[in-house]
Amino acid sequence: MLGFVDFVVYSFRLQQDNTLKYPISSILLLITWLTPASAQQSCVAQGQLKAEYQITVKHKLQNMISNTKETTLILWRKNNVVAHQYPSTRITEMWQQINDKMIKPMRFFNEYNRAIEYQPGEVVHGKKETNWSYRNQLISDNLLTSMQTVSTHGETCEQVVQLVQKTKKGDLLIEWMPQLKLIKSFQYKDPQRQENWQLVELDIQSAKTAAYFDKLYTYQSTDYADIGDDHTDPFLTKMVTLGFVEAGVSGFYNDKGQQIGDHHH
Repeated sequence: MLGFVDFVVYSFRLQQDNTLKYPISSILLLITWLTPASAQQSCVAQGQLKAEYQITVKHKLQNMISNTKETTLILWRKNNVVAHQYPSTRITEMWQQINDKMIKPMRFFNEYNRAIEYQPGEVVHGKKETNWSYRNQLISDNLLTSMQTVSTHGETCEQVVQLVQKTKKGDLLIEWMPQLKLIKSFQYKDPQRQENWQLVELDIQSAKTAAYFDKLYTYQSTDYADIGDDHTDPFLTKMVTLGFVEAGVSGFYNDKGQQIGDHHH
């Protein structure tokens, strides 16, 4: 029996000899049409995608729900690079996986077209990036494997696994898309706090993702080690004052530069 490549070559030769009734383009179109959707969509798209999340955090006070905060997080992936964009503060955090043990962090200030660059494996205020899954998926593999599977539905790229974990501190419920390594929904609840994540948009157009990263790379970059040497740059002075540079952490900030908290689990 002919394999796919052999079949195409054989058909092309027949077409050259004018003995093939239908053109090769029509045959390839027919093959594509007959191929199951699951085979056509190989989930390779996980290498380049945009995933937008709506996040709501509610804090309880005297049995009353209060202090509700909402924010948006956009996850961008391009092969070995991942970025977390925070539209409300116009800040993007980026990490590049150099190898299994080395991760290079960068911070982009979209409003100013400026960036702060760190060296791979650099310890920033006592913290060293070592867990790629934590940044690439917004949740670590260690936590996922510790959770209990409740149900599984869907196929291939649309497969969703429901996971739960109940502890003395609180309850966690996740809808996980294993083929895309993506959170579909996330719910955490304890006596003082409720946190909900919801995937509201998924875009696997590689051109759009590539364009976003290309734009980030046009920003004027300053090495983190050189920040203290320049006291004349108004941008660096402002960022240090607000704590965006000195903090060296990824989290949510309000419009006054105050950190709301690091919501990655």
